[in-house]
Amino acid sequence: MNLQETRVWADDLLPDTPTVSTRRVAQGFPEFTVAEVHIGGDASPDDPGAPAETVAMTLDGARIEPNLVTAEGADLRVEFIAVTSGHSRAAADLVCAAATMVGEDPHQRSPQPGLLLPGLGWHVDETMTAKHGLLVPPFLWEDGVPNVHEVDSGGRHGGGTRHDWTHPGRMTVVIQLVMLTDGEFAVATEQGLEAVQQQLLSTGTDLNDVWR
Repeated sequence: MNLQETRVWADDLLPDTPTVSTRRVAQGFPEFTVAEVHIGGDASPDDPGAPAETVAMTLDGARIEPNLVTAEGADLRVEFIAVTSGHSRAAADLVCAAATMVGEDPHQRSPQPGLLLPGLGWHVDETMTAKHGLLVPPFLWEDGVPNVHEVDSGGRHGGGTRHDWTHPGRMTVVIQLVMLTDGEFAVATEQGLEAVQQQLLSTGTDLNDVWR
């Protein structure tokens, strides 16, 4: 998908019409396009009791080539999504930082569920206490992981004029970024992801609160 097509897809996935911007973690790093939506709080006058949250999703993270394939052989790419408490730029900056960190070495940091991104929040806000990233299957939609499957044209990466309808093509999926505190990150690295997931569930941790 090109940027415009991905934006149309994001419009369907996100809870409201997003604001789109380009951002980078610092000078010399690549830019990423991010769509963000403020929900709850003042953004939802019909439901003033709804908590204020920000949802942000990359629109061109799929340009990163991690050499992943689906079971059917299609190229697999990802867009990053995050939800944070409050109405701030944190969610958008975090997905930009995650795409940047993965893009620096997508083979060593393969963007799959379970990937830890230590110190990710330091690139966004030094006051962030949940500063370590973890990629997980998105739990924002009840009907599974959103995806778009494109049939290739003229070869593995497309760009040709011949349509090869038998080629597995390319699939783009959404992966969710959640942030862990130092203690949660220690559990994840020392005891495994299942252990930290159980801890988060048992304590009722608000994963959207990156300053918890």
